[in-house]
Formats: sequence, structure tokens, C-alpha cells
Amino acid sequence: MDKSNEKTTRAESSRAAEEDLLGAGESVSERVGNVFTGYTCGTMTRGVEHPGDIAEAASLSSIQLPPNDYPLHETISDSIIASGKLSKLQLEGVAYACQAHLTKLPGGDRSGFMIGDGAGVGKGRQIAGIVVDNFARGRKRHIWISSSHDLRRDAERDLRDLGCYVKVIDGVKELDKETKALGLSKTCAEGVLFLTYSTLVSKGGGEGKKNSVTTGKSKSRLEQAIEWFVGDTETPLNQKEQTADGCLIFDECHKAKNHSEALKSGSKVAACVVELQ
Repeated sequence: MDKSNEKTTRAESSRAAEEDLLGAGESVSERVGNVFTGYTCGTMTRGVEHPGDIAEAASLSSIQLPPNDYPLHETISDSIIASGKLSKLQLEGVAYACQAHLTKLPGGDRSGFMIGDGAGVGKGRQIAGIVVDNFARGRKRHIWISSSHDLRRDAERDLRDLGCYVKVIDGVKELDKETKALGLSKTCAEGVLFLTYSTLVSKGGGEGKKNSVTTGKSKSRLEQAIEWFVGDTETPLNQKEQTADGCLIFDECHKAKNHSEALKSGSKVAACVVELQ
């Protein structure tokens, strides 16, 4: 057999295998259409449709979302909704996250919520909406953790676009700078503390930031973050009452994967994320 006949035979075999996979007369686009379907937000009566095309797995499209009666209208203004700065799809994510946060788990911990939308849907804008709602309800300190320091500007932009001008604190180092002789300055007393995952596992700051539990050693960045979050810098960390009521936001949360409490294994980042919660 010459090379031309061999190539023809391989091409015919490839087409035959594709037809077996797709089914006779079924194109690739038809096959994709059977796997995915367009998503339309059906839980929000107010708002603008999302500007992009959104798809979901066809197997999920037949499952109704649970009821949601969270009063998001109390904190997100009509002008924000009418302008489309939060689309219906994004408002839906904010509402379900806030509703989940009202739930207490059997162990007494507060329930979390995972936004699993794909790239381009606007997860950062939804996170900003969650912060806006919580801030309006009197929860004044939040921690936003992401993979890169450069994403702080994106977080600040999303908050500003929703009319929220709270202080976005540039990491624990800014807390160091703003800690005066009489304590933390008022400018950093509330707002959003933006951190990276690498910051959580780093060692403490400079002179004067001593750990009251281990005398003479600097506090870790994680300890400093927790102290700011609960608003208590004097009580030893292992004696603090966990009174913080703000949001812990784990953007790019795959950075904290592979933690196992049973096996006592996993990365330092994962261990810090668990301790922070």
C-alpha cells in the first residue's frame, strides 16, 4: 500500500469512529447542543438581562433552584439594578449567597456559598455585591483573599462601580503602616482587607508587632489578619471570642486545595484558610 492510500484509509477510519461516537447523522454542534443549553435567570423579577450568552449543563436545566426570598432590594439600589451594573444573573448569585450565609450548620458554623461561574460571567462583581449588602447591614470588616496582589485594583473597581467607597486595605503591610502609638488609625478601622494566599503563610511584620502568646516573636500575617477581622489586638489569639460577622472571601479558592483534616495533610495555604474560618 502506498502512502496516499494509507492516508485515505486513516481518514475514513477517523470519520467512521466520529460517526459512531456522535450517532448517525448527528453533527458536532448538535451533540454540543444536547450537552449544554442556554441559561435564563428565572428567579429575579427586577434587573437587566446578562449581556453575554450563558450556558449550563443540559442535565441541570430541568432542576429548579430552591426558593429565595432574601430582601436584596433593601441594600442594592434601584439605580444600580436599572443601569445593569449587576445583571439579573449576577443579582441571583448575590441573593443566593446572602441567603446561604443566614444558615447555621449543625456544628454551629455559618454556611458558605461557592460561586462556580465560568470566566467572564463576573464573579468579582457578584462578590462586590455581597460586600455591599453586608456593609449596608452593619457588618463593617471583610477579608478578600485572591491569588495576585494586582487583583486588588479589580476588587476596588467592582466595589466603586456599585457605589461602594469603603476602604480597600492594601494587605497587612498597610495595617502595619497605619498602626500608630494609640492603635490602628480610623482610616483602616473598617473596610475590606485585601490579601493574597501567599501572605497568609508569610511571617510577621516589623518591630513592635509582638505576639502576646509567644513573647518576643512577631505575629504571623494570619494572626494580624484575624486580629483586624475580629477587632481585638490585645487578647491572645487562642483566647479570642470569634465575634467577627463580616465576609471571608476566598477568590481563586483552588489555591487552598488538597487539605485533609483526617490525614493531617495538605498545603500550608490550605491549613491557613481552614484556621481563618
